[in-house]
Amino acid sequence: MNAAIEWRKVDDYYWSGPPGWTICRVWLQGRYRHELWQSEGQPRLVGTGETFADAQRLYIELKA
Repeated sequence: MNAAIEWRKVDDYYWSGPPGWTICRVWLQGRYRHELWQSEGQPRLVGTGETFADAQRLYIELKA
């Protein structure tokens, strides 16, 4: 799997990735978290990470 996945920053809270995938930055329990969403069809939360890089890593692990 190519680790150089392009994520396009839409605004301060939303990144659009490969077709059907998004990362959202949310304020949760007093800090920001980065959520990885599979947005094709019925959207579902796949996982969360402390940082944007953590959410990217989760995507790469899922697609490997």
